Amino acid sequence: MKNFTSFKTQITDLANQILDQHHLKVYEINNFQEFDSDVIQILVEDKTEANKALSFDTLLLVNEALSNMMDDIPEIDDQYLLEVASAGIEKAIRNEDELIKAIGQYIHVEFHDPINKIQKTDGTLTGYEQETKTFDIEFFVKGQKKKLAFTWPIIKQARYAVKF
Repeated sequence: MKNFTSFKTQITDLANQILDQHHLKVYEINNFQEFDSDVIQILVEDKTEANKALSFDTLLLVNEALSNMMDDIPEIDDQYLLEVASAGIEKAIRNEDELIKAIGQYIHVEFHDPINKIQKTDGTLTGYEQETKTFDIEFFVKGQKKKLAFTWPIIKQARYAVKF
């Protein structure tokens, strides 16, 4: 879609107006080609609860309302498909604030360099120390509970994870 970046902010603002009524917010907006069609994808998440499952019916309501409002944006003159979807159960944790909101959740974290010989792990994020900006994660190694402290800058990648 040509000039997508010129009206992406407008779409974000419209989407957040509608999503706010359902206690949701925009996680990410993408534009891509799929089967020769332009797709505007709006990934959403719950405003209050980290990684909460979203109702299909709510997503459908939001999609319909947003579709109607986007028809009034004059800059969008190309045909497109609108997709409003959950950001997903294993969505990326993109910054320190999102990691703070993930406290109490099961996550996957990878480090740039190993900490106590741990390069990556899945575990429950159990705490955050504001003064030192240090996070704590609890995980199991060979059946034994372990705890590891780390800071945001040493993280290579973090995301929510599914506990089996």
